[in-house]
Amino acid sequence: MRNFFLFPNSHTLNSEVVKHFKRNFFVNIMDAGFWFFGDSFVAAYTIMPVFMSTLTDSPILIGLIPALEGAGWFLPQLFLAKHLEGKKRRLPITLKLGLLDRLPFLFLAIGTFFILKVDPKVAIILFLVVYVIKTFSSGLAALPWQELIATVIPVSHRGRYWGFALTSGKLMGMIGAIIAGFMLANIAYPLNYAYMFLVGFICASISYLFLSMNKEPEINRQPSTKNGNIWGRIKEVLGEDKNFRIYLINRAFVFSSFMGMAFITVYGLEKFNLPISYSAIFTGVMLASEVVGYGIWGVIGDKDGYKRVIEYSNLFLIVGLFALLFVESVWGLYIVFGIISFAHSGELIADQNIAMEFSSETDRPTYIGMSKTLTGPFLLIAPVLGGVLVQLWGYPTMFMTALIISMVAFVVIKFFVVEPRLAK
Repeated sequence: MRNFFLFPNSHTLNSEVVKHFKRNFFVNIMDAGFWFFGDSFVAAYTIMPVFMSTLTDSPILIGLIPALEGAGWFLPQLFLAKHLEGKKRRLPITLKLGLLDRLPFLFLAIGTFFILKVDPKVAIILFLVVYVIKTFSSGLAALPWQELIATVIPVSHRGRYWGFALTSGKLMGMIGAIIAGFMLANIAYPLNYAYMFLVGFICASISYLFLSMNKEPEINRQPSTKNGNIWGRIKEVLGEDKNFRIYLINRAFVFSSFMGMAFITVYGLEKFNLPISYSAIFTGVMLASEVVGYGIWGVIGDKDGYKRVIEYSNLFLIVGLFALLFVESVWGLYIVFGIISFAHSGELIADQNIAMEFSSETDRPTYIGMSKTLTGPFLLIAPVLGGVLVQLWGYPTMFMTALIISMVAFVVIKFFVVEPRLAK
């Protein structure tokens, strides 16, 4: 364990980063742990679509929930890149936006307590408004938070940090899923959801306390030499960096293939006539698979690069979506959902790390922001498109479409993207 905190001799590091590395490693793991624990009570691919299904039977509106989750995280990030450049510290703005990120948990809880007293159409609108605020505030906080992590966690340990953080977070999330299942089964609607959202708020607040305990050094950073206008900057980077441009194409196809994941839980509940408490079991399966995934993908990423992680993840996604077309039992569905969640964990940990490696530190906010904002629309459109396909032709057609898209994504990353560590 002692060797775990040693740095390669080839790395030149800020003395303050080295001094506070153990502390920052710990508090950021605790931040992630409590965040994912709280987030398990509002899981975008399991709990929240089922909650929406209690308000409407529209597959388009149900698909909108994970769409908003993905788009809200990705779309706003680039717009903060210019603001961050030249800033000596990332933590102050991360804390300000992180507070905005957590309050919607409380609003969801309060609103759900009174949801039966409101007209259903009004309830859907109010719920979507609060959920949009929640997801897009997460996106606003995302870039400064990722820059904070990139500052206090050196590149030699980022994969292991993400592996530890996400593994511990998902383990706590599994505990949350068990509690959520108990609450869904034993507390009457809508109080079951209201209490779940309240617990989510409390846990997210604890994660905020750990986030505030980071020790970030002041670093003199030079503003990027890229075009000052955001659209000009995008055009300049895409024109100069072919490798990054093709990587973004892969992201677009992968995120489009996620349309299938958005409907697996609702599909399973309908196909096998299961009670809504089973949505917590699906959450547990997802989290357990991701726990295994993060531990494996983080090690592979540090050792072989995150291009390799994306390749393997794309393959597992293809296998999972193909198997989903032939599932005829609940247990079979759990296994397939686990495979797809395992792939999803690889995509997530790679997505958090690889964009940092395409550029210099000066341009890093722009690259991270572009990797999120330019691909975010696909996360927004895909589940909604999936809902349309379900409504018109049923679940098999939608899952087959996702499978074909995932196969194209694999070809792009395997044969056309160069590992950024080798491209420099």
